Amino acid sequence: MTKQKNDRYYAEMVLRDIEKLLHFAARADFSDPEKNEEAIYAMNFCMVQIKENIACLSEDFQKYRLGLRIGQLDDFRNTLVHEYGHTDYSAYKELVNNDMRRIKGILEEYLGG
Repeated sequence: MTKQKNDRYYAEMVLRDIEKLLHFAARADFSDPEKNEEAIYAMNFCMVQIKENIACLSEDFQKYRLGLRIGQLDDFRNTLVHEYGHTDYSAYKELVNNDMRRIKGILEEYLGG
């Protein structure tokens, strides 16, 4: 049986990738990105996946449950990918520690766990 691709499905996918992102972030030293290239690369990949799956959530879910515009993640992800070496990693750390944890909590509550 194929799983129906609705808000619940995409919320599960986003949650899975946020958990991966937080796992990699726990190992990274944001003050020295060159020594943490593999973890940062993995986090960037997670950000791409998160952004893609959030884009599949209904507009109402994005706006009213998550309280964000998809463009916010898009802009941040583009900065990470295209401005390497000029990225403010304190902003990256803040995104991971604050925003991703907040979204994770919202998704866990929505999914009932």
